Amino acid sequence: MCKLLLVTAAAIALDTVSAFADMQSLTTDVRFCPSWAEAHERTLASLNNGRPRYPVKWKGCIWLKQGTKVDVIEHDESWTEILVNGKHWFADE
Repeated sequence: MCKLLLVTAAAIALDTVSAFADMQSLTTDVRFCPSWAEAHERTLASLNNGRPRYPVKWKGCIWLKQGTKVDVIEHDESWTEILVNGKHWFADE
């Protein structure tokens, strides 16, 4: 039982350290939205002079300035998920 407790404590400590390792500064101004779908739709709309192809209700996105430190949860070649003030935000790249 003591070994299990020690292993669990070590795993939690490693997760905490890795969470700090994912803090990164933004290299450009980036728009993040509350869902990847909204981020993607806004990207598509920007290619159409800012007009979506059909009526939509957007929840609202935030613009983060260059140099802002964010906790990167997951990053792929087509999208990024970050954590800011306890809330998840997505960017379509």
